[in-house]
Amino acid sequence: MGIDLLALQPHKVSRDLSGYVTYIYGPPKVGKTTLASQMPGCLLCAFEPGYNAIPGIIAQDIHTWSEFKQVVRELRKEEVHEKFQSVVIDTLDLAATLCEKFICQKENVDNISDLAYGKGTRMTKLEMETTFRTIVQMGYALFFIGHEKDKTFKKENGEEFNQTVPSLQPSYNEVAVNMADIFAYAHPTLLEDGTNVSMLTLRSLDNSVAAGNRFKYMEAEIPFTYKALSQALVNAINKEQEAIGDDLFTDEPQTYAENTLSFSDLKNDFDGLIATIQHRVTQIDFNNIWAPTIQSIVTKHLGKGKTVASMDASQADTLQLIVDELSEEVNKMD
Repeated sequence: MGIDLLALQPHKVSRDLSGYVTYIYGPPKVGKTTLASQMPGCLLCAFEPGYNAIPGIIAQDIHTWSEFKQVVRELRKEEVHEKFQSVVIDTLDLAATLCEKFICQKENVDNISDLAYGKGTRMTKLEMETTFRTIVQMGYALFFIGHEKDKTFKKENGEEFNQTVPSLQPSYNEVAVNMADIFAYAHPTLLEDGTNVSMLTLRSLDNSVAAGNRFKYMEAEIPFTYKALSQALVNAINKEQEAIGDDLFTDEPQTYAENTLSFSDLKNDFDGLIATIQHRVTQIDFNNIWAPTIQSIVTKHLGKGKTVASMDASQADTLQLIVDELSEEVNKMD
């Protein structure tokens, strides 16, 4: 399935929170899981226990990264997508730990550091990013939950300052931060009347916490409730619409295009193209012209001596390129 740039339409910004990737971190028991559970059609991927006091939540306990990958495969099913619209990762910290163990087992090492020159960390990061992006590309809202820590940073002039940041290792934390449309810090706050309430920092005015989002007019801090977060998003987008004066905004959730062809579908497409060529040309032309052409395309993408028959599901993207290029050659026959 090739790319058709002429079919592209102008993007519309959604006011619906369930169309975005959200990443909220903070101290224990501030209400992160409770807020996330209010996402429409929420499936909680519970990498750590913490939902026992939330009535009605639908949770899948996750003990290994392989179990999580099974969940992702289940999410592809149409009947599953009808039941769930949002996937919560609770917590991202433990998800990363299990992903590291998965890579260690795959590479037959005891510790991720046993893979030299940072290879293990890079492999873990790629595995996390690929798996999480698959969920988003299937049309689910993704909600990350993380822990906090205080970290000391140094400015260029040597001056030090403290900042509250996610506790996750920076390389892995970067995966979620880069994906997130809303990256925020949840924290308890003592009001002047002595009342303790939970607040959500959506952008830091004094750089004391790590936070940010993709919305120009988003408030800096709001009450830590699902209703307040949803309304803050609506307000920010409405202000942007007023400023731009355009109709490129919508109440429908953000959607992402996904290449739904599986490896087996692509393999069938490749075999079908070969059959089409053999049906249209003589055996002599196939042997003298088309067989070398096909081999040249395969060699270009796989390397000398490799065949499509030897490919596995991890090479689906490469097989897509082979199918696309061979399709162009077949289309020239018409």
